[in-house]
Amino acid sequence: METKNLVSNIAASFEKKIKSRLSSRLKSFYIVGSFAFGKISKQRPDINFLLIFDGFTSPNDYLTIGEICKELESEFAKIATLKIEFRPFRYIKPRYSNDFEVSINPIIISTGEIQAMGGVIFNKWFTQGLISYNKLLLGDDFLKSLKVENITRKDLIKGAMFDLVFFSIPLSRAPAQYNKKETNLLLNESLVNAKNIAYLGIEAAMTDEELKNKEYLSYIKNKESIASFYEKRYGEDVGKMVRKIFQVRSEYQSLKNNSKVAREMFSIALELANVVREKIFSH
Repeated sequence: METKNLVSNIAASFEKKIKSRLSSRLKSFYIVGSFAFGKISKQRPDINFLLIFDGFTSPNDYLTIGEICKELESEFAKIATLKIEFRPFRYIKPRYSNDFEVSINPIIISTGEIQAMGGVIFNKWFTQGLISYNKLLLGDDFLKSLKVENITRKDLIKGAMFDLVFFSIPLSRAPAQYNKKETNLLLNESLVNAKNIAYLGIEAAMTDEELKNKEYLSYIKNKESIASFYEKRYGEDVGKMVRKIFQVRSEYQSLKNNSKVAREMFSIALELANVVREKIFSH
């Protein structure tokens, strides 16, 4: 089965299971990111879902999602390794192993939590990205009701410690989890976090006018331009680090079992977090 069809079948199965078991609990259910618009990476296919529960989540909601994830892994066990990733909090070790890998990222939140955070999902830039790149699968279009104010320098300074710790602390503990045969898992987790830190670094280096015009959104669409941005705003050495992130992502299949590359990408992700933090507090 070709990549596009297999990934689409996995996405459709997860969607069906969520709708069957949790429709009464959900305010909104989306598919978000590139896959929502038919873009599938043959090197590192991943599918991102957003589940917004009505009110607040309950323990049973998480138990149900856990059961669905395990059922999904079992369903495709003979043809694909499904990597369940509750980014950046927890990366579940796959229960089955195949050469073909697909990542599933269920983002879980509730209307109560969003209201408590001032109408955003974790932070402004992440919320704006979700609003810009989504497809509604079930329920009300809750994202459409969110009015995200422009990101300001004050927002970046206020959120810097939280946002960067959000990605860097779970990753920094990852080497203790994986054994020598699981290099691909360490590399994958390092890549995911490095990419997210790189996105945050874009806002950190923008002028107030660029932030006001939400110019950071153009880099989500055009990942190829990110390294050039870093070379201009951070310097050649940092630009090389960021270029390496996207190079490894584009060659993931041939590099996924390379322990040297995994260690390098792990180091780049954490070093980049320090660079971005310094940039934010230098203004």
